[in-house]
Amino acid sequence: MTSIFRNTFIITAATIAIGAGCSRTEHHIPDSAPPEPPAIYQPVSNAQGIPESLLDRQPYRLSPGDVLEIIYQVKNIVSETPYELKIEDIIKLQFPYQDRFDQKLTVQGDGNIRCLLLGQVRAAGRTSNDLEEQLRKGYSRYIKEPEVTVVVEAANQKITELKKAITTAPRGQSRLVPVKPDGTIDLPYVGEVLVAGRTVNQAKKLLDKLYVENDLQEVEVTVQTLEFAPKNIFVMGEVMSPGSFQSASPVTLMQAMIRCGGPNVRAEKSKILLIRRQYLPLPQAIVFDMNHLLTATTASPEGRVPKGSEFRWDMYLADGDIVYVPPTSLAQATDWIDQVFTRGVRAVFPYSGVVGMNFGYQTYQAPSGITTQQAPGWPNFNAQVGP
Repeated sequence: MTSIFRNTFIITAATIAIGAGCSRTEHHIPDSAPPEPPAIYQPVSNAQGIPESLLDRQPYRLSPGDVLEIIYQVKNIVSETPYELKIEDIIKLQFPYQDRFDQKLTVQGDGNIRCLLLGQVRAAGRTSNDLEEQLRKGYSRYIKEPEVTVVVEAANQKITELKKAITTAPRGQSRLVPVKPDGTIDLPYVGEVLVAGRTVNQAKKLLDKLYVENDLQEVEVTVQTLEFAPKNIFVMGEVMSPGSFQSASPVTLMQAMIRCGGPNVRAEKSKILLIRRQYLPLPQAIVFDMNHLLTATTASPEGRVPKGSEFRWDMYLADGDIVYVPPTSLAQATDWIDQVFTRGVRAVFPYSGVVGMNFGYQTYQAPSGITTQQAPGWPNFNAQVGP
């Protein structure tokens, strides 16, 4: 019997030692790696420890599956500087005294025009006067004192082509584009553009910049979100129905908890963990105290009343957020006992034991003079062991 208790004690002590030895208190990241994020479990206080950036409803960031409407406006830019020729512009070369050299040309994609006798001549990025001077120098080898005039017959042809590409009957000068799974959209003249993770305003500024870089300074766009991709929220731990769900409308952390049936009896509602990693180089993790929100009160003439302002800490969730509801210390201890003793020791040694003891006693009653006494010695032990 003594050996059985001794073995049980040794196995329990070994289990505790192994568990303690597996913990790692120090973790160093190489210099080339990004800095290590803050500790997952932050100190819980009345202020919740939540960054201000997570409290207010954040500007919506575009996601794959969104449908955007890109509305184009063409501005009439009045500039004091001379017009510079662009690709696809149509120009006419006129020779007042040698009309056999007259030509009607289009600025090619490489920015050149092909002239009689001269061949390739650079035109894009030059004004009419600059091109005239260049042509005079070139034709002076064939014509004595040549005179040439450059007439721009069709300017900003890319604008005309863009209007043809974007015009749709019900919406005018606009384009409906879905955000592809890789987070990009396709637009005329600028091609593939990454917009996922950007706000609508950031996407507009990026598109305006790209059109300027493609010699379309007159183009300005407006970005509107017509359809929103549903958010995927993941909830695990001590809730009634763990798993994931989709939401097409904004949802807060407490609303997500209700969506999953709420915390169960094992839940530690004061240390709910929220992990966010969408479009972030390092994930963010904060601790949410649900008990504080539900029990917060404030003084009033009628006595203590609920303090609704505390619900500002109930932040809005983003796509891909992970919510973890941990168990209480009592639940963890119960699980440990169940694993070590019920499923561990008892599975190896399937025996139960009952130990009993009886003691002798003596009484002395003075008036009667009768004395009852048991023989001296150790108490008697009874033991019963069985499966």
